[in-house]
Amino acid sequence: MQIGVYNSCLLDWDLDRTLGWAAANGLAAVEVHAGPRYRHVDWRAVAGGGPNPLVEAQLRHGVRICGLMYGALGFLSPDPQRRRAALEELEVLLRAARASEVPVVSTFTGRDPGLTLEQNLEEYARVFAQVAKLAERYEVDVAFENCPMYEQWPWVHNIAVSPAIWREQFQLVPSPRLGLNLDPSHLVWQGIDYVAAVDEFRDRIKLVQAKDTEVLHDVLRTEGMLTLRWWRHRIPGEGLVDWRSFLGALAAAGYDGIVSIEHEDPTRSSPAAVLEGVLLARRHLEEALGSGPRR
Repeated sequence: MQIGVYNSCLLDWDLDRTLGWAAANGLAAVEVHAGPRYRHVDWRAVAGGGPNPLVEAQLRHGVRICGLMYGALGFLSPDPQRRRAALEELEVLLRAARASEVPVVSTFTGRDPGLTLEQNLEEYARVFAQVAKLAERYEVDVAFENCPMYEQWPWVHNIAVSPAIWREQFQLVPSPRLGLNLDPSHLVWQGIDYVAAVDEFRDRIKLVQAKDTEVLHDVLRTEGMLTLRWWRHRIPGEGLVDWRSFLGALAAAGYDGIVSIEHEDPTRSSPAAVLEGVLLARRHLEEALGSGPRR
């Protein structure tokens, strides 16, 4: 396993600056946000065979781009036009990934807030059979990030949030091109055993994101669980995830890919603090892997 960074915390930086910083700071890879918030890549041009800054930046800095990530696509929207647009956008990213030798595109499943979970799974089976065909055609994996996207109500972006649902998904659409971009921080606050999840879904883990979760007990005592303000994301090493156990389980499962630091720590929000947080996270993950920190 090697350590990388998801550039969602560096969206103002172009690829050259991001990969250059990663190379200078001992990071092996960058996971690139491929939604509209990142303005530095013309994905349609890359998909169409035009100039490819992803290939150029990887060659220049010796840092891999390990995945593209665009979560909020309306695959299960009640609006047929939004569903078509989501599939078209995903195909663009799969073509861009293929042209750039990027192995995985990550997303959310989407969700129809007017349907039950069981009804959403029925729609998932229909829509993601098409997604699987696209992934197989372009020989690029599609991974579901497991963030519940609780910030919006009704929850509209994702149903792929727990092992119970993953079992259903992979039975309904069994293509090996579909898998997980696994982030243990979202499992912790749901009370899910993230080590057992690694063991059960070892063949489905396409990418790993590294983020931690801290429980705010004073908030929990007065607000209860339903406000969802009783926990917050932290950098690895400052929350509840046992990274040595989690990374050990990944190694035992045969995972030899990138562990991509995703910085969403609200205690480190200034630009300088974000960079410091990424490097502290890298050091903690290196220690958990047994490779020792870089000074």
